[in-house]
Amino acid sequence: MTGSSDITTVDTNYQFLACQYVKVQIRELSRHLRGARLARDTEYVHQARVASRRLRAALRMFSGCFPDARMKKWQKQIKQLTSRLGAARDTDVQVEFLKDFISKIPLAGKGLRPGLRRVMLRVKQKRHRIQPKIVKVLDRIKKDGTILDMRAEVRRTERRLSRQNIDIRSPYVFDQARRYIEERLEGLLSCQKCLENADDKVGHHQMRIAAKRLRYTLEICNLPFERRLSANIEIMKRLQSLLGRVHDCDVWLEDLAKFTDKEKKRTVKYLGSERAFGRLRPGIEYLVGHRHADRELFFERSRALWKEITEAGLPDNLRAMIQTPSSRSQRASGIDKKAASRDDSRCEKKT
Repeated sequence: MTGSSDITTVDTNYQFLACQYVKVQIRELSRHLRGARLARDTEYVHQARVASRRLRAALRMFSGCFPDARMKKWQKQIKQLTSRLGAARDTDVQVEFLKDFISKIPLAGKGLRPGLRRVMLRVKQKRHRIQPKIVKVLDRIKKDGTILDMRAEVRRTERRLSRQNIDIRSPYVFDQARRYIEERLEGLLSCQKCLENADDKVGHHQMRIAAKRLRYTLEICNLPFERRLSANIEIMKRLQSLLGRVHDCDVWLEDLAKFTDKEKKRTVKYLGSERAFGRLRPGIEYLVGHRHADRELFFERSRALWKEITEAGLPDNLRAMIQTPSSRSQRASGIDKKAASRDDSRCEKKT
């Protein structure tokens, strides 16, 4: 569906589904924004980021369900917020990783600590620089009344629709859901060749994004499909998570290369030579080696999971399932839920 300034022509059942999903994400985002502003607990940033990402996915899918001018403003500001929260979350994860990593260094590895602590210092400094940018976006959103405007528009639309007969399992809703799911599924399948090449970093990153987009679309469509998409959502969540760990390692390796270059230059600038950098080198190189090893591990797990997915026939099963609105006439829901549960347990043990 394309955006339209005349929302009275939009299917009312589809609009109602939009209101139901969007209002939940607005509520979740609002719950965590104050904590994200204060930055005293990393979980607030994480939850606010997740809600903002889900909200962005919903605004794309329901682009014609709310006034054009408002939608463009909402999408722009939520995108900016997601970007800032994403940068903060990435550094929060790095800090948490380093704390755990350093705590497990044996006493015999004391020579590794100076380099690792210097990396920790730089990551914390980076996180400190990001926080004012988050506050700036939040101030703009508050000043413009973006959250309040979204909430009010959803309520107005719901009140108008409450006077009509609504069926979120109408033919139009299913047609739209099928179209979006099929588009996202095709997007994921178009990336699968990247798993044949362990060095295709761009391809792995694109596949992670494609898995995330399919997952969010399935979440949005799960209610009209009577929760029959749940097993597929969990599978996509696992795939997204594993590919996300691959991407995290790629980011680490890129950051560590830049960090090494900058620290050498700082050493020369303040001490006149690179010699003092020698005490930092063992820890940095140890971390680089560890991140390389983890990348190989998570890439192989991602590839193994994708093999499970294709051998189980998830794409074809999902296509077949979304052709049938009623669960009464559908025997299977993508991957069997019990099988998915077993797979989830195995994945948790591995990771």
